[in-house]
Amino acid sequence: MAMAARCNTPSVNLLSLLLLLSSALFVAADDNSVKDACSKAPDQQFCVAFLSGIPGSRTVDARGLAELGIRAAAKIGAAEGTAARTQLNLVTIKGPQWQCMDSCVADVEEAVSHLDVDRGKGGVTAIDDAKFNDARDYVESAEKDGLTWNCDQCRDGLTAPVKTGLLPKGNEFEKVMGAVTALIKRAGGSAAPAPAPGPS
Repeated sequence: MAMAARCNTPSVNLLSLLLLLSSALFVAADDNSVKDACSKAPDQQFCVAFLSGIPGSRTVDARGLAELGIRAAAKIGAAEGTAARTQLNLVTIKGPQWQCMDSCVADVEEAVSHLDVDRGKGGVTAIDDAKFNDARDYVESAEKDGLTWNCDQCRDGLTAPVKTGLLPKGNEFEKVMGAVTALIKRAGGSAAPAPAPGPS
């Protein structure tokens, strides 16, 4: 009996080793897929960290990664927009720099309006093609027009709370949008054409 137990030990150890190796390979493959997804992002290191922090990012395909990125960007942008409006409303002298910042925040709010795919829904479900295409149209147009969500150009003349509270958030959202744009492009290229009108 003791001999049989000793004979089985190498097989058990070998099986454990194979399981560990396969797990390591699976994790490495996941890491590589996230890195591949971020290969065209303006800030690849930020993109990898951004995606890795989203639950489920290692178990979805390219479309799924884009959907996760869109939802995360909408939340980050909404938080930035709300904080910005609160701070800007405290400014009593609304000079050129305030107007600059107000315009920049409006761009963030517009981005959120296209990325908030769950607005008015009771829960989180797969993004339908119409909403995905709207988000894709928006980021493609923004990229073509050179639109940025970084408000550093408004820095001079702003009060300290606005500078320290809002500008870093704008820098983060700029990086997030760069990552999301890359993910959307990877998921499908150009936006799908609008459906042909039905017979009258």
